[in-house]
Amino acid sequence: MNPVPKPKISAEQFDQADQQSALRALDVEIGKSKNISKIKPVQLLSAGGFVAVTLFRNRFATEDIDYIINPDTPNVDKIMDKFQAAIERMEIFVTGRNRQSLFRDSVTQNVVLWRGANLIIYAAKWEWTMARKLKRIGSENRKIDLSDAVEILAKMVQENGGPLALETVQSWDTIVYTPLDMAAIKRVADAYRERWGVDGINM
Repeated sequence: MNPVPKPKISAEQFDQADQQSALRALDVEIGKSKNISKIKPVQLLSAGGFVAVTLFRNRFATEDIDYIINPDTPNVDKIMDKFQAAIERMEIFVTGRNRQSLFRDSVTQNVVLWRGANLIIYAAKWEWTMARKLKRIGSENRKIDLSDAVEILAKMVQENGGPLALETVQSWDTIVYTPLDMAAIKRVADAYRERWGVDGINM
């Protein structure tokens, strides 16, 4: 008999309480595994909705938890099934050395979104997340992406001690392998100014 498929969790259902419950269950499952316990805590990066709900609180819920596992984790393929039980899907695609560099830089950034006995989740590097947001804003025009980008930019401005140079933002095109849309950058800059009353990007 084929197993009954689990229903997809919608954005309306998967709020912060649901996320915390799922992650606690995942943390327990990792602790039960003899193989995984040898390399715990398992380290993940996250971007997108989980960061928005957990850190910035500009969303009430999200459809899923986007993540990338530490590429240096031993026997990484063996533990992926454990994560699939608690996390609906993975939407982050980074390859080769870029994956390792992103992970190291994100751990150095040290923004911890969730920590358990066996699992720790870091926010992905802000520059990488913003580059993806700007690319999406330029092509899909979703309001929630603009809201996320304004919150991320606020964090970056705070850490930078002032607004970012336009040239710095444009340099992130190397992250997404395509020139970033100036109209998208301007939309984020305008939305930031409207939200905070000061410039976040020196246009």
